[in-house]
Amino acid sequence: MPKLRLAMTPEARGILTELLRLAGPAASRSAVNRANVPQDDAEFTKTWADVLGESAAEECTLLAESISRAKGNPAVIEIPNEEAAWAIVRALSSIRITLRESVFPDIPDSALESEQALAKLTSKIPSEQRHALACYDCFGLLQFALIDQLDKS
Repeated sequence: MPKLRLAMTPEARGILTELLRLAGPAASRSAVNRANVPQDDAEFTKTWADVLGESAAEECTLLAESISRAKGNPAVIEIPNEEAAWAIVRALSSIRITLRESVFPDIPDSALESEQALAKLTSKIPSEQRHALACYDCFGLLQFALIDQLDKS
């Protein structure tokens, strides 16, 4: 059974949970916007986009609830099965992309994925962006830890 350990205070987990609840709708819209939705049949296209959006919203809710229910220090998220684990990976991806597109679209990917570039960058950006960047980084660590566990199973 996959697990995620969250070495953070209950307050920090609360902030991540609240961010997920607030950003969840935008993340589900972002998932639909990024998808290559077939355009040949208007009714099919609408249904396909609606189902994808609902699924993405449910995955973000699952992630938020999982973080809010985590107990202990470090808190542990016990994920019931592989299907739920992949849903959480997709939610983490959607949230990270949403933060990327909405909060720091002008920062190159190379700066976001390089520890040294990130260290230089954080001293030059407003505090709101620094907080969003910290969440982006945290969600990335969770995402990679979970993918690593799933790859080993």
